[in-house]
Amino acid sequence: MDATNLGDLATVRSDALGSLAGARIDAVRRTAEEGRTAEAAQAFETLLAAMLVTEMRRAMPEGFFGDGTGADVYGSWFDAHLGAALAERDALGFAGIVKEDLLRLQAAREAGKNGEARDR
Repeated sequence: MDATNLGDLATVRSDALGSLAGARIDAVRRTAEEGRTAEAAQAFETLLAAMLVTEMRRAMPEGFFGDGTGADVYGSWFDAHLGAALAERDALGFAGIVKEDLLRLQAAREAGKNGEARDR
């Protein structure tokens, strides 16, 4: 994933994700903008892993937790915790890739700022 597209995730949020996921994406973007690349990359992988688990669970003919009133709550909890466990163990390997791209993006921005300052 190219880190320059991280800002475009707001569009994805409004089109395909709920407001909770959108808020998490916004938090990841703010973390990256603050220069906390490792934390942003880990948070992004956690969110992505939880979304993958959610979609895989939806593809199953029957849910793990039945169809009762609490099934949605337990399912969401399960998705979030399994996604966090996968990301913590770097099972998907995205955090390192995202971190490298964020660092490249920051370096390019800094180089651009330094070049603009020199030109003045």
